[in-house]
Amino acid sequence: MHSTRAIGRALLALFVLSGVAGLIYQSVWSSYLGLTLGHAAYAQSLVLAIYMGGMALGAWLASRKAPDMQRLIRAYAWVEILIGMVGLVFHSVFVGYTEFSQDVVLPALHNDGLAHAWQWSTAALLIAPQSVLLGMTFPLLSGGYLRLTPGEDGQVLGGLYFTNSIGAAFGALLCTFVLLPWGGMPGAVRVAGAINVLVGVLAWGVAAAIGEGGSSIAAPAVDTVDAGRPGGLRRPRWLLLAAGVTGATSFVYELGWVRLLNQALGTTVHAFELMLSAFILGLALGGLWVRRRSSRIIDPVAATGHAQVWMGIAALISVPVFTQSFNGVAWLMGALARNDSGYLLFNLGSAVIAMLVMLPAAFFAGMTLPLLTMALLRGGHGEASIGRVYAANTLGAIVGVFLTLHALIPAIGVGLSITLAATADLVLGLLLLRYLSLVTRWVGYAMSAACGVLALAFSLQFGRPDPLAQTAGVFRTGQTRVPGQKVVFLRDGKTATVSVFEEDGGYSAISTNGKPDAAINVTGQGLASSDEITMRMAAALPLALMSRPDTIAVIGWGSGMTTATLLGSPIPKTVTTIEIEPAMHDGARLLGPKVARGYSDPRSMPKFDDARTYFATGNRQFDVVISEPSNPWVSGVASLFTKEFYGFVHRHLRPGGLLVQWIQSYEIDDRLLSSMVAALVSVYPHVDVYLTNSADLMFVARDRPLPPLVLRNLSALQGDLVEVGLRDDADFRMRRIGSERILRAFVTYTGASPHSDFHPTVSLEGPRTRFTAASSTVLQDLVINGLPVLDVLEGRQPPDPAAITYDRNSLFAERTVRAWAIVKAMRERDDRVLQVHDPDLADRVRELHGLDNGADVEFAKRWYKDVSELAGNSIGLLPADDLVGVWLNPGWRTADAPLPNAGAAVLAAFAAAASRDVAQLQPLAVQALQRLHADRDAPDQLREQMLVLAMLGAIGSRHPQQVGALESAWGDDIKVASGRYGAIRVFLQAWADNQTADRR
Repeated sequence: MHSTRAIGRALLALFVLSGVAGLIYQSVWSSYLGLTLGHAAYAQSLVLAIYMGGMALGAWLASRKAPDMQRLIRAYAWVEILIGMVGLVFHSVFVGYTEFSQDVVLPALHNDGLAHAWQWSTAALLIAPQSVLLGMTFPLLSGGYLRLTPGEDGQVLGGLYFTNSIGAAFGALLCTFVLLPWGGMPGAVRVAGAINVLVGVLAWGVAAAIGEGGSSIAAPAVDTVDAGRPGGLRRPRWLLLAAGVTGATSFVYELGWVRLLNQALGTTVHAFELMLSAFILGLALGGLWVRRRSSRIIDPVAATGHAQVWMGIAALISVPVFTQSFNGVAWLMGALARNDSGYLLFNLGSAVIAMLVMLPAAFFAGMTLPLLTMALLRGGHGEASIGRVYAANTLGAIVGVFLTLHALIPAIGVGLSITLAATADLVLGLLLLRYLSLVTRWVGYAMSAACGVLALAFSLQFGRPDPLAQTAGVFRTGQTRVPGQKVVFLRDGKTATVSVFEEDGGYSAISTNGKPDAAINVTGQGLASSDEITMRMAAALPLALMSRPDTIAVIGWGSGMTTATLLGSPIPKTVTTIEIEPAMHDGARLLGPKVARGYSDPRSMPKFDDARTYFATGNRQFDVVISEPSNPWVSGVASLFTKEFYGFVHRHLRPGGLLVQWIQSYEIDDRLLSSMVAALVSVYPHVDVYLTNSADLMFVARDRPLPPLVLRNLSALQGDLVEVGLRDDADFRMRRIGSERILRAFVTYTGASPHSDFHPTVSLEGPRTRFTAASSTVLQDLVINGLPVLDVLEGRQPPDPAAITYDRNSLFAERTVRAWAIVKAMRERDDRVLQVHDPDLADRVRELHGLDNGADVEFAKRWYKDVSELAGNSIGLLPADDLVGVWLNPGWRTADAPLPNAGAAVLAAFAAAASRDVAQLQPLAVQALQRLHADRDAPDQLREQMLVLAMLGAIGSRHPQQVGALESAWGDDIKVASGRYGAIRVFLQAWADNQTADRR
């Protein structure tokens, strides 16, 4: 005979696992439906609504059938097994649905409203079956458990609510931090399915072991119910209404808190799951409180009333607590090291901040459901009341989700939405205490009302966050205020909080949830911002590459400058800009004349929609698509950088059409950037990459060879382009890094796989690289390393420095001008210009000139170091003609000036590099390596330069197989890689591997 206590523990353990699986589904469904609906906020709201609605229906169905069923635990087991079986096939079903929707249904629809109706309804149907089944689990298991222990209603209900919720809190973290990195979305949803199947099998075993049977719960003794009290427990519909109201307010809180904390913690998938877990943990602890104190609760309605009042008070106080969260995040950013360990601690700190805001009110919210169920059970309404309360609560949650997203936040903002919901909870609690509790204790009632009023006043007075803190991006900057900023626009949109702020110096910027998306010099005087050249160039490249790009689509309004630049040309007939958040469009209007054409030109067609939906509806086709979304680490944005998305865009480009894709190289590492590049080149066989400023990469992709730039197409934009340093062809060519061959070698170099919708590596790892301030610099280093790497690999011709426009926002322009200053200083012994650009290099030129007589005791060491630094900052950046007199026929040294032992060999190798003589590069560089091998004065950087030149010679002479042999022969001789050329060596090996593979 099994003890009731042991059986109870087993059932509670099973419900923990069921909770784990349930939140894995919720988390993964948000990611799946985000691919259909286009934005994480919409997906999360739909998942919440359908998840809750399905559970409400399931709970209602269970409440109708359970009293007539004798084997509730066995029924629960079957339900869990069915949930698991659906979970195991969900991914395959979703893939088939997506292909059918995007390839068949949406192209046949020519009405945006019908397209949205199709998407939302079918997306709901995808998750509805499991949601209904999930809703049945609590009533069935709690009913079966209560039949075993009919006198322990509060302990059973509170225990099940606690265990399921604590499992859910763990499941959210497990999904994001373990399962998604391990197996992607398919792996995560299958693990959840397997857990459900396991729970079902074990529950079946429990039911068989106890010989389950019996009738429904008998009504309790009448002495616990004031049956004669007017408006009392004879009116269960009022308690069901209360369950609905508290369900609605709870989800106003959840969505509101997430929106608020996004501004402090950052809009990342990690931050969202930490917030979700904090909320669910509070619910779990509330259920635990009821479990432990249920036997002492005489009047469950009064306990519910007090819980409602204190939930409202805690929610009101949460808003002022949130205003202090910016300071907490600033402290974390200042105290933690910017490494992986620091990021782990940052997440822990973020969880603490989320709990401080969410947990108190969530704790009281977690008490209400078991208390209301207890009230109905003790009122003689039987075990059917379990499902009815659960259904009413979840229906209320649906109302709360849609009310918050589509009405409250757009109308009154996030903070006031929380305040309104908290006031509703206060009123509900007082009504329960006054009209539905057994006894109204007037002193306690008055004190509760007074505390509520004080909390409301406190929240209204101290709950207004500082707009400067909201726009400071403290999760990136570590500052709660940026000096010189002034907020001129701040609006809570449906998906994000958008702000526009002015800065000292005449710059204005627009940001989303505190993350700046674009900055503009609105005065028109002085230096343009680094963002402006990116946006101008995004518009200019397709106009210069295509003769008649009539229809252009821009993904992401941002500042509106890309759209405005396109409209400055008479060539496009329509420019359609797809933006999912209308507040972005409204805020950018304040950025002034530079973006005005986007609002006034009749060819401008802003569309507030998701790009996938808009493109697919009616099978819209374009000549050019320019994709400039937010940073990939922002939750939901990474799906615009996947092989599936690039393939989707390709189907909506006319023959020969162009995709222009922006990707940043800051706050990201080489592997993550390379995974997005791999996705791009896996779809488009022809891709060129440009560096617009110092960190923004612009990719131009096509299914056929890219033509040369035709700058006469840009004549109407001359004023706009000159403003950002794009005067003529040399300025464009200078910014070009290379073609798809360079990018494929970059992918081989990192070993990255193409980024996929279903394996969201970037959204999972991007927040970490943002925190650690990582940078991907390999593509830039191919140009600025100072050796003719791209000249040999791709025939790149460095621009004449006299022909380019100096722009300190452009890394390549700055390095080219500096290289020219080095040459002038060495050739003419005049370092005044170089002193302005780089005083350290000017000192090296002066020192090198002073070493002519060889009298310095460290002559060889200094000579090698100076020559290495100066060559490594000039040769590859200038054409051969500009290197005459310096590295070709050097005139900076006299014929009889002494040289170190390997000096002549080093200069000969550098001369071959300067003249781009690939036939001589390898033998001369190897000769220099042989001489340097025995010279202890030679720095590792110089040895590494010679090794790189030898590799380039092997590649240029069409002997790529020798690159690996050179690395094996000389790599170990370089004791400590300089850091500057180590990545170049690995890249050249990757290039050689690709060449060798292509020949097979």
